[in-house]
Amino acid sequence: MAASMEKVNVKTFLSQWDNDTYRNCAEYVTGDTATLAEKIGMSYENVKELESVCSVDRLENDAEGCTEFDQWSNLETIPLDTKLMSLSFQKQELERRKKDCNYTNAIFRKMKYKRVDDHMIFSSMNSTDQSESIPDENKVVYPDVLLVVHVHQPVKTRHKHTTVEELTRTSGNMSNSWLVLGRQKLTDLRDVIRCVNDLNVPGDMSENPDMESQNYAKDVFKSGFFFIDDTFYNDFREEDSRDYSLEIREWASKPGNDFGPMKTAKMEDSTFLDLTVELGKPYVYMHQGDCQHVVIFSDIRLLSTDDPQDVTLYPFMARRSRRRRTLCRLCNNEAARWIVYNSQFTPENPSFLCDLCFRSLHYDTENKKIGNFEAYKYFDNHAIA
Repeated sequence: MAASMEKVNVKTFLSQWDNDTYRNCAEYVTGDTATLAEKIGMSYENVKELESVCSVDRLENDAEGCTEFDQWSNLETIPLDTKLMSLSFQKQELERRKKDCNYTNAIFRKMKYKRVDDHMIFSSMNSTDQSESIPDENKVVYPDVLLVVHVHQPVKTRHKHTTVEELTRTSGNMSNSWLVLGRQKLTDLRDVIRCVNDLNVPGDMSENPDMESQNYAKDVFKSGFFFIDDTFYNDFREEDSRDYSLEIREWASKPGNDFGPMKTAKMEDSTFLDLTVELGKPYVYMHQGDCQHVVIFSDIRLLSTDDPQDVTLYPFMARRSRRRRTLCRLCNNEAARWIVYNSQFTPENPSFLCDLCFRSLHYDTENKKIGNFEAYKYFDNHAIA
């Protein structure tokens, strides 16, 4: 196993870095190369060279250098006398795309519909130039920290006693990545986590598939917790909320179960500044009684003017997973919206059907049920995209 990283107390991280940054900025005056060299532990000559190489005067705009079009065209221009293997492979790939349009379409389709969309970038409306249009009460407060949180799709475990490490190895694909502010409550993150299990509608609906009065699971089972650094952060915002961690803590406190002390705190009263986290370590978010998600903090840094300046945009979605539809088993075209049990008209049991195929097979012209079967509303990950 890889060596564990050092735990980081978010509030301490903010205070230390903010003080160091302020002190260094106050002591360093533009042109004071000697002070800068002393602070970063480099020689005076190396710092002078860096100042010259990295000078703003050396930057080129599109009129003076390469345009975006020229940059892409350079990727397709392979020198004839090159001996680099990477360029020879690139040349073969480009030639194959020109000869085979089906191959080209397949490549573009694969790139477009990959599992994770890495092209979520900040729009210009979030830049510092647009901060004047943001109301004062919605502007971010400095100093603050920014944490990157990865939330994975729910995992079903076969064993009762599954460790967090085992849960990570069997974990589903990453769902979304979020940017959260240190001053935000943990409940702010919970409220943006989308899970297909929250959309479950209990009960057989075959007698009346148009029934609208059903409650989703998230409206009935509202409890949940984050387990981070031996602390259960329970959501008690609702009067009927339950402490899901109670049974776990009672089991952990029995003789022979050496798990150390476990603490509890209210999710709605805790901010990310209150956390002590280990970057890259898997933590747990649990809701719906036994629906578990792996949660990983991958980065922590100071908030800067390059980040979205409107506090209402946080938690900010930095990365989104591509969702794949569960197709109807009959038409193989539309997304499945029903799961049917014990039907004499379907090729398998249970069977996933779209709404049109489901109604065409199992109901007459007066919308009356044909045969004995059970039907339940079905939602896949595509429904929460």
